[in-house]
Amino acid sequence: MSAVSVTCRRTLGRLRNLLSTGLSVAGFLAASAGLFAYRLVEAEGSNQLVTVLWASATAPFLPVLAALLGMAVWSEERRTGRLDDLLSTAVRERDFVLGKVSGVFLALLLSAALSLVLCFGLLAVQAPEALSNVRLVQYVPAVAILALQAALWSATAVAVSAFSRQAFVAASITTGLLVALPRGFWLAAENLAPSGRLAFGEMPLDAHVVDFASGVISSGVIIGYLVLTLLALFVASKVVALARFPGRRGRLFRASTAVAVVLAVVCAVVAMRLAVRLDVVFDLPIGAPTVVSPQLQNLLSEASGQVTVTAFVSRKDPSYRPLAHTLRTIKRQSDAAGGPTLTLRFVDPRWDLGAADRLVRLGATESSVVFEKGHRVSVLPLADGFGDGLIATALRRVVLPPQRQDIYWTVGHGESSVESYDTRGLSDIARELVRSGFRNRQLDLLEVRSIPADCALIVVAGARESFSRAELSRLDAYLRGGGRLLVLMGPPGESGVSSLLPSWGIRSLRPSFAGTRTLSGSDVIVSDFAVHPVTEGLADARLVLERPLAFTASAAAQGGTGVDRLAFVSVARVATATVVAAVERGSAMGADLAVRPTRLVAIGDPTFVMNGQLASRANANRDCFLNAVAYLAGTEAVGHAGTSAVQLMTGMDRMLRARHALFSVVVLPLAVFVFMSLVVWRRSRRT
Repeated sequence: MSAVSVTCRRTLGRLRNLLSTGLSVAGFLAASAGLFAYRLVEAEGSNQLVTVLWASATAPFLPVLAALLGMAVWSEERRTGRLDDLLSTAVRERDFVLGKVSGVFLALLLSAALSLVLCFGLLAVQAPEALSNVRLVQYVPAVAILALQAALWSATAVAVSAFSRQAFVAASITTGLLVALPRGFWLAAENLAPSGRLAFGEMPLDAHVVDFASGVISSGVIIGYLVLTLLALFVASKVVALARFPGRRGRLFRASTAVAVVLAVVCAVVAMRLAVRLDVVFDLPIGAPTVVSPQLQNLLSEASGQVTVTAFVSRKDPSYRPLAHTLRTIKRQSDAAGGPTLTLRFVDPRWDLGAADRLVRLGATESSVVFEKGHRVSVLPLADGFGDGLIATALRRVVLPPQRQDIYWTVGHGESSVESYDTRGLSDIARELVRSGFRNRQLDLLEVRSIPADCALIVVAGARESFSRAELSRLDAYLRGGGRLLVLMGPPGESGVSSLLPSWGIRSLRPSFAGTRTLSGSDVIVSDFAVHPVTEGLADARLVLERPLAFTASAAAQGGTGVDRLAFVSVARVATATVVAAVERGSAMGADLAVRPTRLVAIGDPTFVMNGQLASRANANRDCFLNAVAYLAGTEAVGHAGTSAVQLMTGMDRMLRARHALFSVVVLPLAVFVFMSLVVWRRSRRT
């Protein structure tokens, strides 16, 4: 057995017999699991991969764990004098160093693997929906980048330990060198530089983890970590070798060692710069979805022609990598479906000045995606997101004939405003409708004699005051002529157009939702959907409604035959309570009569698509609303078609999140600490 393997086994055995190791590992598991749980909540409904979240939550705590595990591997030898005994053997210093680094490295890898098993094992039990799209191959690059970093942290911790006789001092220096110094420097640069984060991008250590875990493999990053690891090993072996020549007789050796270390640092810097200059990036498809949303699939199969898609974004922008993944996935899907020929371009506003100037003249802004087909241009700001649903909306504007329909929003009864940008406004959803080809208009029923002829549908968004008889009469006449109405209703329930609805098949009531799933305690999670155009693509999604009303079929819907029959549909339910209802009259007449059937949709929450509600991506409220608009306007679905293949949905409510945090941060790490403490106790009893 070689000296390296013997030293490695002894280092692992010593770490296993220390109570501080159990405490350090338990603290690492608790901290990484806590950050992972927090990021799961923050990323709910986003395009992030759960493996990326785990890797980025684990990486910041690995150097701290390395400092704690490696603090005494040489410090203890120096303090007790065993170092002289080791160096008196015929074993080379580098073999001892390599063995100790290997022991700390394996301990780090085992700790990271334990974190992986505990985090994803708990998710598999409590939130299996979060792992529904995760493939085994996605774990490989996430573990690989953590292993590269762990090797560097282990070598650095051992090298620092070789300098000091006190383990605590070694741990403090290592933590400062690996954590405080790089992160403090980057934070200071972001805050002090004029352009801040935009100029410096994401912290490199974090960016490397996100890139690799997303499938973006960089040869320059790999070589950089390997070079730095070899440098730390070289420095550690040289420091240990200095102990062979103490006092005056070692002056010449110490001088030559200092020169060798300086030359090694210079060579490492040159090698790293060369690696960065000749960097080769492999964009593996593991981080991208294999399919896109049904809405985008249909669009790609129906459209044709040549479309240029330009990502106008800095390569330092955190959204650059996931955006590139999404666009390449859509291009592959378009090629497979025989759809439009997509040409992808990436323009950095700081380096590609000529191309950037052309895009600005087209109306694009930095951090946006520009779609071009002939003279038609569509710009998607990245601030709005870049899921395949939003991309489908932007792409539709250049590949399909434009649709211009007017949506009228009633005013004068305390309704939410499409011009308001506060949390209770509707500017977000209004902007979404404009992108989809609709125009938003305001409608004061007291000032008009009849509904405008260009009206595709009327929206009553949370009216708090009752409509007058004249207004209700005009609405009723509009509906009898084949009109379309979307009502967002809220407390007290007997306001707005609630008195009109029973004659059109809908009666509202206040149900009890005790014991139902909730996120905040006052809202209700809705995931029971009927097969209906309003819920197209929402099968695996969920709505979040705030204290919703419920609906039931009125006497008008229970009677009537033929063309006068009101067909009531329970579109979405919570237990037995219908919270989204649809009514249609005239569908039995047949398309050959060319008579437009009347349609009405009622949603029991006035805050359903307010800006504050849509700020949370953990729901499909936006999609449901846009589907309802498309159904009422008689067009194809303009929503995001529910949860796209890249969206992260855990399906956890408030209670389940609290239970998940309790188990991941407290129960499981405590169990690991107790188990490791028992192992230490049993071994101490034997000796």
